[in-house]
Amino acid sequence: MQSSHDGHRAPEPRAPLPPHTAAEGSLTIDMTHDELVAALRSCDALDDVGIDPPSFSFRSKPFLHFHTRDGETYADVRFGTGDFEPVWASTPLERLELLGRVLDHVERLDRSRKDDRRRRR
Repeated sequence: MQSSHDGHRAPEPRAPLPPHTAAEGSLTIDMTHDELVAALRSCDALDDVGIDPPSFSFRSKPFLHFHTRDGETYADVRFGTGDFEPVWASTPLERLELLGRVLDHVERLDRSRKDDRRRRR
C-alpha cells in the first residue's frame, strides 16, 4: 500500500458490487426489507446504532449499513478486518442470503471467542 503525500496510507480500492440478477427462479421466498432489518435487530450480537437508515455495529465496531442506488438496495458489510463488502439486498432471496451470511459470521466469531475463553481457564 502506498502512502499519500501527507504521510497517511492511501485507502484500499473499494470492492465492486457483484453482478445483480433479478431472477429468483421458482423459489417462493417473501422477505421484505423491513423483515430483514427486524431479523438483524433480533440478533443479540448486533447493535442498531442508526434508525433511518438502520446501521449495525458488531463488537462496538461498524458492521453493516444500507445504501440505495438506482432504486436497488445493497448493504455494506464488514465480514473481516478489512473494508466493507457490498452485498445486494434488493430481492427477497438476496435479503435472505444476506441475513444467512451475517448470522453465520456473527455466530462463528462468537463461538470462537467463547472457545478462546475456555482455553484460557
